[in-house]
Formats: sequence, structure tokens, C-alpha cells
Amino acid sequence: MQQDKELIKVFLGLTDKVKSVENQLKQISLNDRNPLGDIYLDTDEVCTLLKICKRTLQKYRDEASISFIQFGGKTLYRTSDIKEALEKNYQPALNS
Repeated sequence: MQQDKELIKVFLGLTDKVKSVENQLKQISLNDRNPLGDIYLDTDEVCTLLKICKRTLQKYRDEASISFIQFGGKTLYRTSDIKEALEKNYQPALNS
């Protein structure tokens, strides 16, 4: 019985350490992705995030509704610009 309690303590300790390592790896991954601070998404990632098709995203670019960067033949979007575009177009609910 005592041995079971010790095994549970060891298991819980390992679980906490694994979660800590996972969080550290996520942070490292974000930093490696863009050490400049902001996160840049490609077209596919933005379409998935906003649940829109590529043509709709192209329309938003054409209308200057969303900011973007074209670099080396690739189109990138800053997450802060996406958030800003969403907030700018926010429509509050009407009170009855």
C-alpha cells in the first residue's frame, strides 16, 4: 500500500515535469518561428483561422481590409493585423 502511494507521487511529479517541458517547448517554438516578437501566418493558416477560402482572403487584400506582407513570393499576415481587422469590423449586438 505504501509502495502504491509512492508510485502515485512519482507519477504525479513526472506528469508535472512533462507539462512544464511541454510549455517550454511551445514557447521555444513560438520564439524560433519569429524572434522579432509578432507571429506571422501564411495564407493557409489565415484561411483556417478565419474559416474562409483563399479567394475570400484575396478579396480582403484587394479591398485593403487586411494588411499583409509579400516577401520572396510568399504572402504573410501578422496576427496583430488580423486581430486589428477583426476588431475594426466588429458589430455589437443590438439591445432590444
